[in-house]
Amino acid sequence: MRPHAIRAALSVSGVVLAATGAVVVALASHTSQPAGAASGTVRFTYVVRGMHNSSSLSTFASLAAQTYADPRGWSLGGSVTLSRVNQGGDFTLWLAAAADVPSFGSPCDSSYSCTVGRDVIINESRWLGATAPWKSAHGSLSDYRHMVLNHETGHWLGFGHSFCGGPGQLAPVMQQQSISLQGCRFNPWPLASERRALAGRLHVVIRTGQPVGAWDSATVGVGRIRFTGWALDPDTTKPVTIKVTVDGTAHRIVAAEVRTDVARAYPSAGSHHGFSYSLTIRPGRHRACLTALNTLGPGASTRLGCRSVVVSASPVGVLDPVRTSAGHIEVTGWAIDPDTTRAIRVHVYVDQLGMSLGADRKRASVGAAYPHYGPDHGFALYTVVPVGPHRVCAYALNAAGAGTTKRLGCQSVTVTGG
Repeated sequence: MRPHAIRAALSVSGVVLAATGAVVVALASHTSQPAGAASGTVRFTYVVRGMHNSSSLSTFASLAAQTYADPRGWSLGGSVTLSRVNQGGDFTLWLAAAADVPSFGSPCDSSYSCTVGRDVIINESRWLGATAPWKSAHGSLSDYRHMVLNHETGHWLGFGHSFCGGPGQLAPVMQQQSISLQGCRFNPWPLASERRALAGRLHVVIRTGQPVGAWDSATVGVGRIRFTGWALDPDTTKPVTIKVTVDGTAHRIVAAEVRTDVARAYPSAGSHHGFSYSLTIRPGRHRACLTALNTLGPGASTRLGCRSVVVSASPVGVLDPVRTSAGHIEVTGWAIDPDTTRAIRVHVYVDQLGMSLGADRKRASVGAAYPHYGPDHGFALYTVVPVGPHRVCAYALNAAGAGTTKRLGCQSVTVTGG
């Protein structure tokens, strides 16, 4: 995602895309990033105003860095990096004495922390002692500090205030927990829904260390199953390996096909994350499972799902359009029994007259579509018939294993005289 696109998504300035594909948010004062900084590596600074408590000063920077790096927070597991710079950046993180907080303008007052434009202001009194509602819920001071940093930074990221979802539930981090818990439990970290909202706005993956993906379809053909879908590992842009397990037997494929829809949803991951795989298999009911294997970094592999797939044992085939000439008809087509690669019998009926023939002629198109069975499955009949209308039907006879005879179709034709 280009920087201007992320700015538009957040309705704020200053988020840039690192070379690694992570979204980097710089916190600092008002000059540009130092020359020579490594691509995607940005550090944050903090500013103090009117406060004199050295214990505040000694813990503020380290706890802010810890909060912003925590995978439970707005970092989305590492897709968003909030780091320190000595100079430059897109918003300024302040620790301000309570009496000086109103100087930042509306809606700031001396009682709470606030965010105004590019300034994220943490009230020193709240930093040192939290608030009565928080303490009455037995929340720790450390958790309060995480909460207030996440809450005010959430405003800069474009979030408004939220409300308690119901008694006993975790409070959204964008709820005004400093004022009232509204029956919710105190919570210092963004809820999953809040993290998903930010990820959707930035079009990035919430990094869990595990691959993400989807199994789109399992299409059943003649003696085969074709699997399609996509998968990516948020820790790398490299293709993910998919383990396809059918009835306990594993096959491995690489998800490296172009999927423009995946690229649109996850632009930092690229487009080469699709897969399609055809597996030749005997007729019957099968249990298929797909797993995206963890490629890089922490995390386990991700099960994309399991399905029961039925491959038909009955013959399949096609009756081509019946052609006529003076006093004759020509019947052609092809037929395969999934239980065998051998040619099978086809019965052709012209009105009440039945004729048996072998489906053993070469059909290159059949061999290309079903290489496991080969091309020798075509049939052809050229026979004399009376002038007038006729009904032509063709049936592929089940040859081996389970299955039943398959009607390939019926057509009505009219034969003229010579």
